[in-house]
Amino acid sequence: MDRNLATLLMIAKTGNMTTAAEKLFITQPTLTKRLQQLEQMYGAKLVERLPRGAKLTPMGEELLPFARRIEQSYLQANEALNAFKDGHLDEIRVGAGPLFHLRYLGKAFAVLHEEFPDTRIRLTADVNSRNLPKIRQGLQDVMFGTTENLDPDDEVRFMPLTIVEQGVLVSADHPLAHADTVGAQDLQDVSWIVYSDTPENEEMANAYFALQGLKPPNMVLQTSSFALGLQMLESSRSAMTVPAQLEPTLDRTRYKVLKPDPPISRKPAGAFFRSSTIAFPVVARLIEIVQEQIG
Repeated sequence: MDRNLATLLMIAKTGNMTTAAEKLFITQPTLTKRLQQLEQMYGAKLVERLPRGAKLTPMGEELLPFARRIEQSYLQANEALNAFKDGHLDEIRVGAGPLFHLRYLGKAFAVLHEEFPDTRIRLTADVNSRNLPKIRQGLQDVMFGTTENLDPDDEVRFMPLTIVEQGVLVSADHPLAHADTVGAQDLQDVSWIVYSDTPENEEMANAYFALQGLKPPNMVLQTSSFALGLQMLESSRSAMTVPAQLEPTLDRTRYKVLKPDPPISRKPAGAFFRSSTIAFPVVARLIEIVQEQIG
């Protein structure tokens, strides 16, 4: 990739000239020279130095999305050529939310290791909002999660594998645990744990109750830690929305998944990947194995 554009991207990412130079393994005078060359090319000032750090000028911000696309094209070109040459990955980097990593990926990884013993598997279990950018940045090869809106020109692709219906998870001794199906009215006075680091899941719950003519639910905790959410359930009378398909993986002596009627949400879920990484046999095979696991 063009070194001068890489310089602009790093300054935008770090907000600091010194840190940007360190990340690029160059001296600060070299970084300044590259920036000057870029500004001369476009005939405009692209970066404004601040007392503490640096930020892009309006012209720099205008250039930034194009620089990112060039970076992605460079990354995809390397991946495509490597896949064409030998199709081997030393390491496959996978991201996944709780449904996939708790229910499907353990068995899938065991099969994958038998078929590709020379490829190391690295899993990041996290929410979509943190995993999906890693796909775009080339830091992960495939991600499993619920569908997200993608830009029309985005190089990230989505392959639907299942439909996720949101259930309501409570502790086994919760007053509602005796029921299999619950209505919105039954859930009205429940305190809620939101597994997310974005407003999306809270907005989903608010919309659900609003459609039933009920007041917004009481949200007591928002967390990106699924394990913390489970701990909170056991020490309170709270509830947490989770994919209903997770029920077989949970300890039924400690938790119960309730089915809301009407449903809270039904969304496609599947695999996200770049068009170049799917050319690697290990990536394509992992998605195929997960699809087989889902049935």
